[in-house]
Amino acid sequence: MATLQEFATRIAEDLPEMARLFEGVVTQDPLSAVSVVMGALFVVAASAALGLLAFGGVLDLLGAGATR
Repeated sequence: MATLQEFATRIAEDLPEMARLFEGVVTQDPLSAVSVVMGALFVVAASAALGLLAFGGVLDLLGAGATR
């Protein structure tokens, strides 16, 4: 099983390859480009929201959360 560091390294290394693969789709017509950009924004927003919630949970566990 891959560690988190190996997974992050693999994702970072594969980004240029993914850009090359999506280039054909994005350059077909403007609607395809908009669809790819909106999909990427949706994934980034969902990942950021999950990361924020996880970070808040860790802070709460450590006792650094807001007072109630």
